[in-house]
Amino acid sequence: MSLSPKHFIITCLFVFVSLLHTPIAHADSQILKTKSGQEFEISISSYRYEEPSLGMTNKGDKFGVNHLGAKTLNADWFIKDDLRFAYGSVDYVGSGYQPSAPDWYLDARGLVGRDFLSGNGIYSPYIGIGYRYLFNDLRGYSSSGAIGYRRESNYLYVPLGVTHRFKLDDSAVLATTVELDRLLGGRQLSRLSDLVGHSGYNSAPDVTNAQNSGFGFRADVMYEMGGWAFGPFFSIWRISESDSVLQPIVKNGATTWYFFTEPENRTTELGLRMRFRF
Repeated sequence: MSLSPKHFIITCLFVFVSLLHTPIAHADSQILKTKSGQEFEISISSYRYEEPSLGMTNKGDKFGVNHLGAKTLNADWFIKDDLRFAYGSVDYVGSGYQPSAPDWYLDARGLVGRDFLSGNGIYSPYIGIGYRYLFNDLRGYSSSGAIGYRRESNYLYVPLGVTHRFKLDDSAVLATTVELDRLLGGRQLSRLSDLVGHSGYNSAPDVTNAQNSGFGFRADVMYEMGGWAFGPFFSIWRISESDSVLQPIVKNGATTWYFFTEPENRTTELGLRMRFRF
């Protein structure tokens, strides 16, 4: 997938503005309101992770599956769960080149919100708590002979967003969601012990760094008809530099102490999803 984030956003805005000028049927609030039920979703996306200060990128495509559940409460309140798993391989560029490294993430969220009727549509603001886990496996050698290792990221965050839904006709609904994610705390685990036994490394620790500053943003536009829905989505994460941890490494019998710091990183994902309600 070669669509850039800039072109993706422009395309989504163009589609959204065009649909706003489509004649809208009289809103039926019961159709537009959040409904209790379960949904299953599949997606395909283009994924890019980068550390700008090091000139490092991991880039590839991902296939994702989601489970979404909703339960309506009194006075138009609702609660939701959202569980997403996305897997793929990425090409590493940094200290050399390494293709097809396994890379996946799990994103689990619990949300609470309320529906508000406004004109021809419904606004559904929500807030919740989310956990995001990422795994990247660069074990082996790059084209330059650099040794890779496994990395695990753990993020706890607060999602704050709103969904706007309105009828396009008697059978179709357009739903647009925008969301800001505020990072509460992050922990980066670098398994440097994977270096042991390669290129003279006798001992290396697994290093844990705290990353407690950052944010995410996500948006999607879904065309809904009956029990089916499909549309584009976009998400970004910006995580600030971590703390520094002093650890020893033994190489060729000599011990050297290093300060390990996880650099600022950026993640961008854009793609298409299809959803079925059951």
